[in-house]
Amino acid sequence: MAKQRVWSATRGQLVLLLALAVLAAPVEYLANEGAHYLAARGFGLPASLHFEQVDLPGIERLSDVQRLMIVAAGPAVDWIVGLIGVVFVVVRFTPMRLVLAIWVARPVQFLSWLLGINVPYFGLGGSLRGTDEVTMAELLQLPPHAVIWLELVATLPLLAVIVWAVPAGCRLAVLSVMSIGVLAGWAGWLALGGLLLP
Repeated sequence: MAKQRVWSATRGQLVLLLALAVLAAPVEYLANEGAHYLAARGFGLPASLHFEQVDLPGIERLSDVQRLMIVAAGPAVDWIVGLIGVVFVVVRFTPMRLVLAIWVARPVQFLSWLLGINVPYFGLGGSLRGTDEVTMAELLQLPPHAVIWLELVATLPLLAVIVWAVPAGCRLAVLSVMSIGVLAGWAGWLALGGLLLP
């Protein structure tokens, strides 16, 4: 009950949520790739940042631990921001906190592959090879999808907590608007990101 008094889904608040959700995908991509870039630079690599990846010339000269740290830096940022967002959104719901919390949903993007539905994605074709999680698994000498499954096991209960944190009277509206916004932001970043950050 207290949550409904704190926030209700007025038209203006839903427009704000939509705008924040549209921005969430490009910001998340930049944060993820930026973390790889900074980690690589920290190990002395002449890395270059692009909209969908970081070029890492000379990474083969680094140790497995150093490569693991570079690869894990991107997902780590997603998880740190997302977990902070989950805590904040549980304490008090706001659109900004919700948009930060949804960063824990990162592994959900891999569900189609895990279910056998091959969707081309950033040149990866129908394979998850080359994703941060599969590369981390390889460096840790685990089965290829082990890290993704571990992330999903952590993500699904957190998504339930996020849904619970949305005021009950406006869950459908909030979750619909947020989903549309995130998908629009993701599509926009795929279409325009290469122009903004080739």
